[in-house]
Amino acid sequence: MDVKRLYLYNNMNEKIDTLLKALEQTPRLLNELISEIDPKLYAREIIKRKWSIHEHATHIAVGDIYGFQKRLEGFKKYDIPRFEPLSGESFPITFFKDLDLKKSLNDFFEIRKTTIRLATEFTENDWNKLAIHPEYKTYTPYIMLRHLLMHDHTHLYKIEDMGIGINSIN
Repeated sequence: MDVKRLYLYNNMNEKIDTLLKALEQTPRLLNELISEIDPKLYAREIIKRKWSIHEHATHIAVGDIYGFQKRLEGFKKYDIPRFEPLSGESFPITFFKDLDLKKSLNDFFEIRKTTIRLATEFTENDWNKLAIHPEYKTYTPYIMLRHLLMHDHTHLYKIEDMGIGINSIN
């Protein structure tokens, strides 16, 4: 490997490591956040026609299984993987509401460990693959995992806002 390629590869490894360490913290952050919220608020529709705290939390907790782990497997398996968008609307309307919150939160630690293990098994070639995704101009494993982190934190923010923020006062 020439010096320039080695530098780029090491720089990418540092970015990947930072991202994976951040993703590893989400189950703990979610559990801590939920524990700070009055359980009476979990199932309440605090914002009209929007998900409850329970739905946001279970969505984060199981989302890796239905989307991100499958995409990591697709990056590993195919030269040019193709992915379709996946959102909360892709599931039956009560899917996340019907999941057991406590079990989902506990299971999330192992689910996320699996996601991170799948990512750490990637080769340099896997990290450099480009996928086809209709919502992205460029879609790589790194971009996908960065999106997962932002997805986690978007829902964490909504949970915090509804549970201990201004929206919890109503």
